[in-house]
Amino acid sequence: MEEVIILLSREGQARILGLSLLERLILYGQKAGIKKFWLYSEERDLAQQVFQKLRADRRFSPEKIELAELSLENFQTVLASEDGRSRVLVLEDNLVVHPDFLAAIRNNGQGLAEDLIRFCLNGSFSHQDSWFSGVFLVKPDKLDQILRELVRLRKLAASPEKPQTSFSCREVGLDFPFLIKVDSPEAARQAEKQLLEAGRKPTDGYITRVFFRPISLQLTRWLIKLGMTPNQISLVVLAIELLSVYLIFQGDYESMALGGFLFLLSSVIDCCDGENARLTCRVSRFGTIFDISADAFLYVIFFTVLPIGLYRATSNQLWLYTGAFGWLSMVSFYLQMISYARRAGIGFNIVPIAREIEASINEPDFQTWADRIAARMAFIYRRDFFTVLACFLILVGGAKILALLVAFFACLEGLYFGSWSRRRLKKSASDRLQPA
Repeated sequence: MEEVIILLSREGQARILGLSLLERLILYGQKAGIKKFWLYSEERDLAQQVFQKLRADRRFSPEKIELAELSLENFQTVLASEDGRSRVLVLEDNLVVHPDFLAAIRNNGQGLAEDLIRFCLNGSFSHQDSWFSGVFLVKPDKLDQILRELVRLRKLAASPEKPQTSFSCREVGLDFPFLIKVDSPEAARQAEKQLLEAGRKPTDGYITRVFFRPISLQLTRWLIKLGMTPNQISLVVLAIELLSVYLIFQGDYESMALGGFLFLLSSVIDCCDGENARLTCRVSRFGTIFDISADAFLYVIFFTVLPIGLYRATSNQLWLYTGAFGWLSMVSFYLQMISYARRAGIGFNIVPIAREIEASINEPDFQTWADRIAARMAFIYRRDFFTVLACFLILVGGAKILALLVAFFACLEGLYFGSWSRRRLKKSASDRLQPA
C-alpha cells in the first residue's frame, strides 16, 4: 500500500501546533512509507487551492512528496496503480493520528471480504462517537462507487448510527495511542494534548521525563505559535549557554549562581528544539549535527571556565591546573567518541553511543566488571543530571566541589571509553569474521 486517497474539506485546513491537519497527515504518511497522495474533493476549486498551497511549502516539493488531484477522469489511473493489491487506503483530512498510526494499519484488514473496512480505536477515546471514523480500506473495483458515497456520508457523519449503504462494510478495532477526528473545539484541544505527549522521546532520562518535559512541552507549544523553527530555538539555547559561561567566568558567588541557573534553564529549553522538529516535521541532518555539536562545545567550555572563575575569585593556581586537566580529559573523550562513531559506521551522530554503553550490561559475552559499573552509572553523564547537579552545587556554594568532580569524572569517562571502544570494535570485527 504505497498510495492513499485523502478526502478534502475546509476543516482539514485548520492548524494545530504549526501544521494544518492535512499537512500533518501527509507528512506522517510519508514517514510511514506512503509514496503518493491523491487529493479528492467534489469542489474542484478546493482541490486546486489545497494542491497549490502544499506545493508552496518546501516539505511538499515534487522531489520529496508525490501529490496529485483525483477527479472522475483519472480514477482508472488509481485503479491501475493499485493493480494486484487488495485495498486502497482512504483518509478523511481532518484527522490527527499518532505518528506511527499509518504504518500500523498498512497490513490490517487486507484479507477481509467486505467492500469497505472502517478503522476505529478499541474504545480508547469517548470523543469518537461517529460511524464516519475517517480511515477506510476500499476494494479497487468498488472505488468509484464507494468514494462518491463516502463523500455523501461524510455530510451525515454526526449520527452514530450505521448508515444504509449499497456496499458491504466491516469495522476493525485497533489498539493504538490515538486517532482523533477533529470536528469540535474539544477534539482540537484533545488532539493538541496528544500530539504534545507524542513529542516526548522514549530514551529520556528520569529527570527529563518527570521534570523537564512537562515544562518544555508547554514552552514548545508557545514557541510554535510564535512561528519559531527548531534551528532558531537552538540559537536561543546557544545564546543562553554563552551567557551562563560569561557569568561563571566572573568568579563571584552571585554571578556564578545566576550562571548555574541559566545553565540548567538552557537544558530545559534544549528539549524544545527537538520537540518542535518532531511536531512540525522539520527534522534535518543539519539541525541534528548543530544541536549535538553545540551541546558538546558548550559542555566543555562551561566546565573549563568554571575553575578559571574559581581562580579569579581565590588567586589559587590549583584551579588552573584542575581546569586544564579537566579540559584535556573532556577533549580526549569527545575525540575518541568521534573516532569510534566513524570507525563503527555511525557517522557524526554520537548520541547512540551512550545507549550502546548502557546496553552493554545485556551482553554477558562482552561485559566486564567495569561495564557493569558504567552501565549503572551512565545516568550521571546525561545532560539533565549534570546540569541539575551543577546548578545545585553552585547555589549551595559548592562550586569548588563541582570543579573537582568534573575533572575526576571526565578523566574516568575518557579512560573507560578508550577501553570500551577498543573492545567493541574488536568484537564487531570478530563477529563479521564468524561463519554465517
